[in-house]
Amino acid sequence: MKTILYDGSRKARIDTASDECLYAAPRPKKYSPAIQRQGKDLYLHTDAEKKMTYYLHLWSKGKESQDKIIPVSPSTAERFLRGKGLVCNLFPKSDPIATLYRWGYGIAEEF
Repeated sequence: MKTILYDGSRKARIDTASDECLYAAPRPKKYSPAIQRQGKDLYLHTDAEKKMTYYLHLWSKGKESQDKIIPVSPSTAERFLRGKGLVCNLFPKSDPIATLYRWGYGIAEEF
């Protein structure tokens, strides 16, 4: 899916086929028009100036489905990945949530 995201005065031309996919939701093996399947994929777009843009691709398989692209902040992208049990080394490690994960806590809401 190709589209343009606007972030203030800056625009980013994103393409899910060429951008780096950080997380891909499982797709259904068989297509059935009666069953609607949905998922969220997380992508990273890096432009020519090395500015990074994270975005979610919300996809749906079924009747009248329309894909959506939602830009997210780096902290939201990190939280999304950690919610899936993944840790990405693109994010800074000095935040309190990273410390909790190093101590063995699974989610920040355990406190």
